[in-house]
Amino acid sequence: MTMSQLLPDKLVEEEILCRVPATSLKRLRATCKLWNGLFNNRRFAKNHFDKSAKQFLFFMLTKEYRIRSLSVELKGELGLLDPLHSVQFKITHVFHCDGLLLCTYEGYHRLVVWNPCTGQTKWLNHPVSRYKGYITNTPGGNITYTLGCYEDKKSHNSSYKILRLVEWEKNQRFEIYDIKSDSWRILDVNPDCILMYNHSSVSLKGKTYWFALDEKELDPVVLLVSFDYTTERFARVCLPNPYGIYRIMSLSVVREEKLSVLLRRRDALESEIEIWVSNPIDEHKVVSWSKILVGDEPRLGLCRGTSFLVDEEKKIALCCDRGICNQDTTKDYFFLYIIGEDNELTQVDFGASSTWQLHSPLLFNYVPSLAQIQ
Repeated sequence: MTMSQLLPDKLVEEEILCRVPATSLKRLRATCKLWNGLFNNRRFAKNHFDKSAKQFLFFMLTKEYRIRSLSVELKGELGLLDPLHSVQFKITHVFHCDGLLLCTYEGYHRLVVWNPCTGQTKWLNHPVSRYKGYITNTPGGNITYTLGCYEDKKSHNSSYKILRLVEWEKNQRFEIYDIKSDSWRILDVNPDCILMYNHSSVSLKGKTYWFALDEKELDPVVLLVSFDYTTERFARVCLPNPYGIYRIMSLSVVREEKLSVLLRRRDALESEIEIWVSNPIDEHKVVSWSKILVGDEPRLGLCRGTSFLVDEEKKIALCCDRGICNQDTTKDYFFLYIIGEDNELTQVDFGASSTWQLHSPLLFNYVPSLAQIQ
């Protein structure tokens, strides 16, 4: 007899399957029609997200414009086939939120929201923006996209929005796309600072975080700014040094609970890099920071776009960067640095590209889920 015959369906669904990790549950999908149907059930997806054991995987955006898993739980590379042209969709930017990936490609007028665990996708064309007499719909340079969640007031299910930043001559325009209503609209908001779209941004608990510049100060001061997808408003978040001026900055998420920042101050020793981790992010608490690592790798951060991941318990950081190798200055190389608490450093070369890449290497956390896109 099968489990479904021995136990009530409700018990199997709410007390057993809801607690199975997403990647393991995916392998059970073909067991029966009932279990397969759960992957399209919003109520089950929400219960699974709340109850299941979370898997924290490490992903990397490679120089081949694909996503590679660095975790043993899910090995190999992940790629997307564009159904419109039946070719591989090249990914130059990727943004993670609740197990969903927002993927874009510079110079190509399409973007996709993708759940690698369930295979569900939603393809979108870039909207055309008319800004100060210019018409643009390319996602590179001065246009960036982020993805965030909010709770639908009627269904109490998680829904998702895409925030689009169009930056032109230090002016900023924000547009938002609600996946549920399938519509774009212009936001009448002013963050009162300049978002640094060419540095990393992350999503955590319904908000996206960026570095930003306050140019009203005598020397432009670096800030941390959040955008709330429920209220659709910006807010400032304190950094370890609220008046710091930094040369290298990068953001990361720690186990879907905390923020982490990698900083190199302009006035610090040439090679000193600091990695800080926040307290658990809670809208009712002030953000505070603890320094967990200091590195002295002079090559890290020479190119814009450094990314990193942190294991807070083991006091280890993985940092990804690109640069030019001393032995061959004609090619673009991707490097992975492993920094330990004792400042021991290991370098891994991910190979070279004969052409300069459109994107910087990107390390990011990925938490598999059954999140529904639409």
